[in-house]
Amino acid sequence: MDNGNQGPVSEAGGPLSTQPAANQPGEGAGEERPLTLEDLVYINRMTTVGHVLPSVAHELNNSLQVIGGLVELLTMRAELGRDVQDKINKIGQQASRSAGMLREFVAFARRDDAVARVDVSKALERALGLRRYHLARARIDAVMVEPQPTGPLVVSADSQHVVQVLLNLLINAEESLAGQERRELRIQLVDVTTMVRCQVEDSGPGFSDVAKRMLRRPFASTKARGTAGLGLAVAGALMEKDGGRLEVLDGPGGRVRVEWPKAPGV
Repeated sequence: MDNGNQGPVSEAGGPLSTQPAANQPGEGAGEERPLTLEDLVYINRMTTVGHVLPSVAHELNNSLQVIGGLVELLTMRAELGRDVQDKINKIGQQASRSAGMLREFVAFARRDDAVARVDVSKALERALGLRRYHLARARIDAVMVEPQPTGPLVVSADSQHVVQVLLNLLINAEESLAGQERRELRIQLVDVTTMVRCQVEDSGPGFSDVAKRMLRRPFASTKARGTAGLGLAVAGALMEKDGGRLEVLDGPGGRVRVEWPKAPGV
């Protein structure tokens, strides 16, 4: 699993891979390598993309609003046949879906949206929403949330930190499942006395000994060049800042557990 990467937070916000390179010929299977110039250029490019994308999303959202308005006008034209009306409605539904995804993205990117209390089950819904397309494209066979939360799981943590941590866990699981015959992802949300626990498990190869040794080492990778990021490094740092903890568990497969302190009065 591309889960063994821990270190400091980077503006790039991408996952630093520490997956053993056994599935990547020519990269020195399971051996640590220093970051290259190519890696640093990639990180810088992702930082630039992060600054530009909110503006791009805003412009795209404006265009989608226009499309949605025109769809409403067209649906009021009685002379259009049922078949045409159905097609117009599908256009409107897709425009609405795309606008919703853009709103989620912009909200995630805005620092001023952060609050000090957050329902982890709702944060998980946001994280899954942001990765749903990628999970489907990666052909993940199953995404199971167990057990289904019966009530709010409110924790004392920065709301954006929680979403970022969950996103990084999902991304690392996706990457660990790449090329695997069986691709299953399981997520557990549990109320544990004074803590709220989220455990992400996948059917990938799990953590190598090299990856476990590198958990707290900044900017370390065992993966192919051009894929450097900070994944669980960011997650571990954010969990510590919010008074929680991140643990990498033994397999089978990749298993990462995070726990946040419950909010007072919950």
